[in-house]
Amino acid sequence: MSSSSSSETQLLKYYRGNCHCGSFIFTLLVPEIVSAESCNCSICRKKGYLWVIPDTTKGHKFEVVKDEGKLTEYVTGPRGTKHNFCSECGTGVYALCEKEEEESGKGIWVNVKAIQELKIWDLEVKEFDGKSIGPPYQPARFDGPEPTAKVENGAVYHGSCHCGAVKVAVKTKGPLDKTYQEKVMECNCSICQRGGYIWIYPTSPDQISLSEGSKENLTSYACLQKVMSKTFCKTCGVPLTNVANELMTEERIRASCDDPEMVLRWRNVVWPINVRCLDRCASDESWEWDEKVKELTVERVDGWGMVKPGYVNP
Repeated sequence: MSSSSSSETQLLKYYRGNCHCGSFIFTLLVPEIVSAESCNCSICRKKGYLWVIPDTTKGHKFEVVKDEGKLTEYVTGPRGTKHNFCSECGTGVYALCEKEEEESGKGIWVNVKAIQELKIWDLEVKEFDGKSIGPPYQPARFDGPEPTAKVENGAVYHGSCHCGAVKVAVKTKGPLDKTYQEKVMECNCSICQRGGYIWIYPTSPDQISLSEGSKENLTSYACLQKVMSKTFCKTCGVPLTNVANELMTEERIRASCDDPEMVLRWRNVVWPINVRCLDRCASDESWEWDEKVKELTVERVDGWGMVKPGYVNP
């Protein structure tokens, strides 16, 4: 750390992080993390990133401890930023902008949601207007069948992953704004925190539809009790839905879950979808994600403390 004085070095702290499945593990040497940056650009919004940016000119370090070769690189933005996510579990781990690294030593951006033992909700969140940089993002147009469910005061929203390989539509009970009365949840369990999800809970599979070819571009990851599987795009890693794991039959659920009746009831009555993947309202052209989603009443649930057996950091 020749570029850093001894007094500066003493202020640095080691952190350890990983994707959820443990295929990629890293350490980070930076000042104590008390804040993180939230960027409103299209990819950061869809993946729910919170960034900490090490400064290599000051002795900060990002080092790989384990790499099983499962990271997928997705390049986006005017500076060709390389977003790296795990192809097995979908965790977005870090991004690399080589031009920024060469110019300022701040080209590695680490997703703090992948850092172990860090209380994300206690951090100060600093807003960064990445949306204003470069040409405006043009989300993919939904070209599939609209949801067929009959829903009181129904409102239809279209969305997609970032690259447009997966396109989705959802019909909600009421508009997604300050008037929305249904459950909206953010969870800090080991997988939901890493995915940055904001969940809503349609109560019929007919409230959600995918465009043709979308399923082929989705992959899924089952974890914890493996009752449900988180889906995400194979190309860009954007998470979309939470679906029943077909391998977990009723018999297996009864044999492995502490409260199988509750689990069976829950997975048969809700079809969760991540609000972050939505882009527009089919019937209201004035609907803007940045404005309207902030109006939602989001319940924060301590999944980390509730989910048993608990996740073991690798």
